Amino acid sequence: MRKQMKIAAVVSAAALLALGASITSFAAQRGTWKYEDGEWYCYDRNGDVYENEFCLSNGREFYVGDDGALVRSSWVEYDGDYYFVNSAGEKITNDWRLTAPYDDEDADEQWFYFQANGRRAEDKKLTIRGKTYFFDADGEMLTGWVEENDDTYEEAGSDITHSTRSHFSYCDETGARLERTWVEDYAPDVDSEDVSSDDEVHYYYLNSSGHPVTRRQTNINGQSYIFGENGRMLTGWVATTATNSDAYEVIQGTDDDEDHWVPLSEIADRGGEVYYCTEDDGHVKKNKWIKLWNTEFAYDQDNDEDQYWFYLARNGEVFIPDADDVASAANAHEYSFSEGKLEEGDPVSVIKHRVNGKDYFFNSNGEMISGFIRIEEQNDDLTPGMYYLGSSNDGVMKTGSVNISDNTGESYRFYFGTRASEGGDGVGYTGNRSNKLYYNGMMVRAEDYRYEIVEVDGAYFIVNQSGSIQDGNTSYREDGDVLIRTRVEDDDPDGSVNTAFYDGDDDAKEGSFASLDDLLEYDNNVFAGSAEDIVFEN
Repeated sequence: MRKQMKIAAVVSAAALLALGASITSFAAQRGTWKYEDGEWYCYDRNGDVYENEFCLSNGREFYVGDDGALVRSSWVEYDGDYYFVNSAGEKITNDWRLTAPYDDEDADEQWFYFQANGRRAEDKKLTIRGKTYFFDADGEMLTGWVEENDDTYEEAGSDITHSTRSHFSYCDETGARLERTWVEDYAPDVDSEDVSSDDEVHYYYLNSSGHPVTRRQTNINGQSYIFGENGRMLTGWVATTATNSDAYEVIQGTDDDEDHWVPLSEIADRGGEVYYCTEDDGHVKKNKWIKLWNTEFAYDQDNDEDQYWFYLARNGEVFIPDADDVASAANAHEYSFSEGKLEEGDPVSVIKHRVNGKDYFFNSNGEMISGFIRIEEQNDDLTPGMYYLGSSNDGVMKTGSVNISDNTGESYRFYFGTRASEGGDGVGYTGNRSNKLYYNGMMVRAEDYRYEIVEVDGAYFIVNQSGSIQDGNTSYREDGDVLIRTRVEDDDPDGSVNTAFYDGDDDAKEGSFASLDDLLEYDNNVFAGSAEDIVFEN
């Protein structure tokens, strides 16, 4: 009994002449071929012509239509399956065909693949010549984002999630699935034919199985990259999420939400990790210092706002003081250095942290602090006093002798402790050091006269214009006039001045006078006052 078939295309006259020598001897198990009136027909044993049937010739199958004539270059529907015959009328097997879809000649041509049995591949993932291809329910080869749902394949219509990432693949314009490579495209749920101005192109990375990488930090060609829940490569400030330490999110403003930002201290408080991924190519910065806008201003990159230095460890994690660090942070004030005086600025909590063998101070957001800092109270790491952390592009805690310029460019000598006996590492020295007078690290010098008297913590020193302490039994003059004459105690057999302060055991007060009464006489004009007033702007 003959099967009823449907022919989905009409072949041209030129195609009908293309059979040529492809059929020469047509005796086959299902019939005999004859060439009649310019067409090929296949007859059964009874001499009846086959209609709507595949007929064999030399082991190959050819299709005859409603009138029994050979059909060429056409779709064939047979028992609910779809086939295609070439210009010779032979059923295509293991081959591609670019043609309009079945029953829609006016539609754009699409690529179809016909399997070993000739059937059109439908809802299938096939490996063809070492490459993977996907075909939807109508047999059309898919390109771009492909989504698998219940063993069906279609152009993706939803966005990627971490739990569904294995359902997504991406195929290039040839239809081949991409693997171990980058993709730059819109999200899968964006209609490529209806893209709005709000839609953005994103970078994705496909693993060895062709699925997008999500929710992880991945090493690609020697660089680390971070991907979000939806597989998009993340750039800018990135942190682990509040709900999952293995998931990541952007914590600065984005095109989707310009006002979004999370303080770095908040991430540290919850035990999270922070990274910085470059805006240009997305790789994670590692093992270096980097100057950036903080999360509040990173999106706008407003030049009116300050940038800060942050330290990134070998694994790329940004140093931010953790909750324990913050709990033990030292209370301090920032100081500016203007016209030779230190002026108190904003309060700040600081944490000392060692980087590559050098000490730096950071605030609770991991921003490196520079300039002058005065620690107000003792903590485990820091002794109260004045510290100097270098310029804004330096930040290293200074020790020893340092020349520092004020806002006018004039240079001043400072000394910061190098050991406990000098008040502690980095602490601005106060008192006599190598016969020079310092207060909170700054050398105190006579300014208006050749010699002047300066009070430091209740002790009095005579200093010259180079900051040297004068303690000899003599008269100190300028232009022949006596400015200061020291007193010789009657019970001092060698005639030297008593320079001991109180019990004489305080090295910092060596070379000082316990009171102005210890001086024989002095000009009131040369009493410069307290070092506090000289060093600080009050």
